[in-house]
Amino acid sequence: MKSVGILSEPMLKYLLKILPVIIVMLGWSCGSKNRGQSQNAQKTFENRECIETVLAIDDSIGRIRNHACETVSLSLAIEKYTREMRALNYENCPEGFIHAFGNHLTAWDDMIEITDEYPEWRGEMHVLFDSLNSSADSVPFNQKLDAIWNTWEEVEKFSNKGK
Repeated sequence: MKSVGILSEPMLKYLLKILPVIIVMLGWSCGSKNRGQSQNAQKTFENRECIETVLAIDDSIGRIRNHACETVSLSLAIEKYTREMRALNYENCPEGFIHAFGNHLTAWDDMIEITDEYPEWRGEMHVLFDSLNSSADSVPFNQKLDAIWNTWEEVEKFSNKGK
């Protein structure tokens, strides 16, 4: 049996036969790691893009809500806002953001309990809120408003994680 360096000739032939298989397997292994990293990067991008889209739409629909109550009741304006925001596709948003935003919309829905008492009021939302702050319902109104702001802070925490 011939010896080539530290390997025998049959061992060398065997290694040369399986070398292409080893190379392919290493390539697949590295490729799957890179694919995983690529998929993670894609998911992060999709998460960030989803959050930014939801916040941009919220800004637009929120501006509409703020002025809608100049012609319809504050409760109807809030209902329309939460309904339209819930109708969005949150599929690519992170679960934590979806949960936080859902809590925020629920806080808005809870405000309707107060605004239903004032169906005839018309005006820009913040002006109406100032009036509610001076009304007989100021204590429960401020509790509901605090819940809206607290849940919004949670939404903003998630929105800043992706930046």
